[in-house]
Amino acid sequence: FARGSLPWQGLKAATDDEKDTRIKEMKEGLSGEALCDGFLPGEFAAYIDYTRRLAFGDKPDYSYLRRLFHRLFRLEGFEHDYVFDWTVMLFDEMQSEVNLTVP
Repeated sequence: FARGSLPWQGLKAATDDEKDTRIKEMKEGLSGEALCDGFLPGEFAAYIDYTRRLAFGDKPDYSYLRRLFHRLFRLEGFEHDYVFDWTVMLFDEMQSEVNLTVP
């Protein structure tokens, strides 16, 4: 498949259920790198490959996974400012409520 395109784009199937099943089978057969290529940084591919290797009873190495994404976070130039999407939304909602009650 072409770089940056999904491998299941244009997939033909008789029904939506058949198409969903075929897509699922394709995804399971692809490496994390193939799934993320052209869409997401390599850290996401590493995460997918790592979690797929875990057996049902295995305990994930959460420190490794946090480091993986923390390093990407820093490389992308982000800084932890303790402001989250839901914090901003709540603040905006509160401001709207205050503005409605103030004459």
